Amino acid sequence: MRSRFFAFVLGCVAIVALVGGVLATPNANEVNGSEDVELVEPPQQLAARLAAERQAALDSLLAPYEGLVRDRARPSDGEINHWADSVLATLSLEEKIGQLFVVDLKASWIIGARSLDQIARDWGIGGFHVPRSMAPRRVLSQTNRLQRVAKVPLFFTADYERGVGQPSNNFAELPASMALGAAADDLLAEAAGAVTAIEARATGVNVLFAPVADVNNNPSNPIINTRSFGEDPALVGRMAAAYTRGAQRHGALATLKHFPGHGNTDVDTHVSFGRVPGTWQDLLRTELAPYKVALEENPGMVMTAHLWVRGLDESEIPATFSHRAIADVLRDSLGYDGIVTTDAIHMGALTSRYSFSQRMRRPIEAGADLILNTYDPHRGIRVIRDAVRSGTLSEARIDQSVHRILRAKARLGLHRSRSESTGTLEVMLAQVNGERVAQGIADASITVLDRGSSLPIQVGSNVALVQLTNQSTSGTTAAMERMERDLQSLTTLTSFRGGSQSTVLAGVGRADVAVLALHLKVRQGAGTGLSSSQRALARAVIESGTPVVLALFGNPYTALDLPEPNALLVAYDPSRRSASAAANVLMGRRSATGRLPVSIPGRYAIGSGASANSMPTPLVD
Repeated sequence: MRSRFFAFVLGCVAIVALVGGVLATPNANEVNGSEDVELVEPPQQLAARLAAERQAALDSLLAPYEGLVRDRARPSDGEINHWADSVLATLSLEEKIGQLFVVDLKASWIIGARSLDQIARDWGIGGFHVPRSMAPRRVLSQTNRLQRVAKVPLFFTADYERGVGQPSNNFAELPASMALGAAADDLLAEAAGAVTAIEARATGVNVLFAPVADVNNNPSNPIINTRSFGEDPALVGRMAAAYTRGAQRHGALATLKHFPGHGNTDVDTHVSFGRVPGTWQDLLRTELAPYKVALEENPGMVMTAHLWVRGLDESEIPATFSHRAIADVLRDSLGYDGIVTTDAIHMGALTSRYSFSQRMRRPIEAGADLILNTYDPHRGIRVIRDAVRSGTLSEARIDQSVHRILRAKARLGLHRSRSESTGTLEVMLAQVNGERVAQGIADASITVLDRGSSLPIQVGSNVALVQLTNQSTSGTTAAMERMERDLQSLTTLTSFRGGSQSTVLAGVGRADVAVLALHLKVRQGAGTGLSSSQRALARAVIESGTPVVLALFGNPYTALDLPEPNALLVAYDPSRRSASAAANVLMGRRSATGRLPVSIPGRYAIGSGASANSMPTPLVD
């Protein structure tokens, strides 16, 4: 596939050539005494040099993994197709239908199942979905065992949007996608995809349900928010393409989600059915624009959204069931021939409106290939089998999807080797390998929207740190502790994690400056994340008379709930690396180079930031 980086390079070449022509002296020979002097580096040489420099920078970021990564060179198309054809020919109708299902990696959740082994061996399931919280050693133990008992190699999928890491292990826990949007650096996005793929494959996970290609242009969106790269379609497409490229060059299939777009809605489809407004032209300009870019990287999968997209369908139908969305637009118009997977088929958006049979059959009728996370796959297989026998679905239609699935499994090299080395995993877990990438993203993302008189905080200042959160997780606790430790090293610090308003305000009143750090996760029906008591306390701190730096970790739209502080800093997730990066900016040890990748209506335009007034020019062909 053609690299957008080279499109950028050629654009630079043209500019350099133009500027060189304008600024060249009338007679170069008079100045240099020679007719052989070149004023501009030849385009091909410049392109090669810049590509080499970029690759060297990426190699440096990934250097800690050297010697730990298996050679996962893609087999030839001939080898892929030969294996897919030969396996397809051996499968019965029920075995073929089994390949269309990916189920949760918890046997207790699967109706009628005695064990995961039974599901893999006897039911012929196409794959398993790995819970985000499962420890890496446990994941590898499960994936290796199930690969051994399955007749056909298995997909193992996971929602590793923020990497494989957790506070409890040494794998890379990456900042949220919106942090990458704020950094606006293709190289970091590609590195994020690469690190996630390397670490996922070490556990046996071979499909990443990432990146999110949704354009978050609705501040009230309760489920996408910082999972999106931002609200500029060109930026989202560029970041999604780079992430996909990094992931797939390092052995995993990437998944663009949630097609055709989940950004412009105020509904969480895990809970209820929602709608995306706008015309077909609106859809082309916004929701579909990132896909036009990112599909050039040939992602292994595209995931559908359980939303009615009005620009596509006149009747109220989820895109997951929409022939126009999947067959007409994604397949025909955008030319995608990879795997289309549903989002989890048991989500409230569908269970509240459609029968079990409809949820199994209608995605396949519309052109999808995989049904994700039904709790009753045995019954689901029967539904599809009966549809084939009754003529509602043809076996040729099933074969089409199964052939795509088998080709993808061969593309991953699973036909050659299914298992992963426990020794390699142990070496990876013994040290932190992704720090350069994770901290690099966090450092590049920090965005200062109002500097005020309180930034940077002076060394030795009396600082009151007030931290509030709406999620009690080990990651949030680690972030709070990091903020306390980093600020305490250079200031006289009084720290509060909530508490009574009178106690907090007394401490704030004695301080030279207060830092109000909000570690928030957006939730359906919870507005921007603050409870009424937290909002009252935050308002009181900002209006206390002491200069206040508001530091938002997570949802940037929280600024709309509060009075304007003396200074405003935005990170994009409540993690310890983002906390460390923010502390460095607060104390003046680093510059804030991030740019706001969304607009905060009535307050800040997209692209706002201390060091820039606009987003970088998108890379275009």
